[in-house]
Parts: sequence; C-alpha cells; structure tokens
Amino acid sequence: MTPTRETFGNIPLSSQLAFYALAAVTAGIFCWGVWRRWKLWQLGTPIGFRGLIGGNLAAVWKKIRPGARRVAVDAGLQQRVRGHGPGTYAHISLYAGFMALLAGTTLLELDNIVSHVSAALKFHRGPYYVAYEYTLDVLGLAFIAGTLFFCWRRFRRPAALGHRATDWYVLASFLAIGVTGYLVEALRLGWSQATGLTAQCSPVGLWLAGVLGPLGEGGARSAHFAVWWIHALLVFGFIASIPFTRLFHFIAGPANIFLAPPGLGTLVPVTMAEVETTGRVGPSDIRHFSRQQLLSLDACMECGRCEEACPAFATAKPLSPKRVVQDLKGLMERTAAAVAAGRPEVPA
Repeated sequence: MTPTRETFGNIPLSSQLAFYALAAVTAGIFCWGVWRRWKLWQLGTPIGFRGLIGGNLAAVWKKIRPGARRVAVDAGLQQRVRGHGPGTYAHISLYAGFMALLAGTTLLELDNIVSHVSAALKFHRGPYYVAYEYTLDVLGLAFIAGTLFFCWRRFRRPAALGHRATDWYVLASFLAIGVTGYLVEALRLGWSQATGLTAQCSPVGLWLAGVLGPLGEGGARSAHFAVWWIHALLVFGFIASIPFTRLFHFIAGPANIFLAPPGLGTLVPVTMAEVETTGRVGPSDIRHFSRQQLLSLDACMECGRCEEACPAFATAKPLSPKRVVQDLKGLMERTAAAVAAGRPEVPA
C-alpha cells in the first residue's frame, strides 16, 4: 500500500467548516495587529520604499538584492544569533523546528486543496510522504528541545534578558503546540491502524501510539478528535497573538534587516544647512526618526547583547542601550496615542 493519509481524517465536515471560519478570524486579528504597528511606523519620515520597488524587474532586483541577501543570511541562516553558546543552538533548533512545521502545515493544506481539484494532483503520498513525515517528526523534537531550553533560561532570569508577562505564554504555547501535535499524530496512527512505512516514518508518533494502545480504536478516535481541536485552538491563539507579543520579531526582525541602510552603525553627519533649515541638531521628537528606525524599535528582542557590547554599561555607567531602545519604543506608542487623540503635546 502506498504510504499516505487523509488530511481531515476523523474530522467531520461541520468541524472542518468551523476550522476554516476560525482560521479566517485568526487571520483578521493577526492582520489588524500588524496594521496597528504599521501605523506607528508611519509617524516617522519616509524612506523611499516606492523608489525601491519602482522600475523594471532587473532594476528592482538590483535594488533589493542587498537587503534580500541580508535577510537570507542573518535571518534565514541565523547568522545574527551565532556565537552565543547554548542559546545559539537552542534558538537554531527552535527556529528550524518552527519553520519546518510551518512549511509542513502549508504543504499539507496545499495538498488538500489540489486534491479537491483532482485526485491525480495529490502529492502527499509515496516517497514524498515518508520523507515529509520523518523530517517533521525529527524537527518537531528539535522545536520542543529549543523551547525547553528557553523555559530553563527564563527560570534563571539572567539580568541582561528582558522580561515580559507574555514571555511565559509564548513558551507555554510552543510547548503545548509541540506536545499536542505529537499526540494528534499518535492517536491518528492508533485509530487508523496504520502499518508498514505509513507508521514507521513517524517514529515519535509510533512510539506514543504504542503507549496509548490501551485506548483501542474507538477510544483513539474520540481522543483524536478532542486533541485535534485543542491543537488547532492553540495554533490559532498563537498566530493571533504574534503582533501583540515578543513573537512580533518574526515579522519586524526580517523587515528591519531588509530595510536597514548598509552603513548601519555609523554616525549620520549633520550639516549646518540642515541645522539652519530645521532649527535642531539631530532628532528632538520621535517623528524625526525614519520609518525604518521606528520599525527597528519593534524588532528589538531585549536579548541584552547590546549591553554586553557596550563599554559604558560594562563599567557600571548609568547607560543601557537596551533601555534607550525600549524607552523610545514607549515614546513612539505614546506619541501615536496623542496624535490619534488630537493632543498637540506628547507625554515624555
């Protein structure tokens, strides 16, 4: 028998419709959250983004290639987090597992869509299915391992690391999504009585299916339906929360890397002509920063690496670059609220 499985096996049509309705609501909340942050960035001065994407395809690619390369290396290959001991390996494990599970879920839904167009278009079967299931099973463990490391680090509460109330929610969501995902897989193998490569390509799920064997086929069906919904709701809650938690760096981080000017880290010269025109030396209002600079405030993860590299902070001077960034972020939010309320004065 060709290794494969039904995408919505054991899930009735009514639940499938409810699933897609909740997915639409989740997407709406997610987009609204991103739009809220985008409105904050609009307080800044324009960065000429339209000029970046103007012209023919060759001209556009020439302009965006440096930024695309930075995203591929710094974000895609995790260059930004390398060289920081166990935290580096944990972040790469969590990132690789997360991206694999995201890609896997996307491919599974794509297979479900094309299968409704024509059964001949179904690709989630055979050697592809075996490679898919095995890869996700292994990288799912990497995802959970990375999450457990960061849970342990949160318990230790290193001084350099920023702490928010939602950080534990994020880690708990990661852990719950990973564990319930394996339970759904194990219970599916249990009620479907999968054998051969169809079962063996999911080693973690197969082992758990053996542990849950006493449930029997009927018990596995009932438990699978319940845990499937728990897993789905956890995922929807996680996606909807991204713009409102530290997880927003998934979006703000790569966007900031892409848009950051090549000379990042060098002082921008101030000319006398500019001083005479504006009447100021440097920014005196959050709205004097560029939109990319305001975006960079949202990209900050409060990891504390800027403090580790700061000579003033290392000698116990009352200066924290991380605190400066977070204070500016707070000022950006207060300024936006004041502007929206029509108040000319912006609270400090």
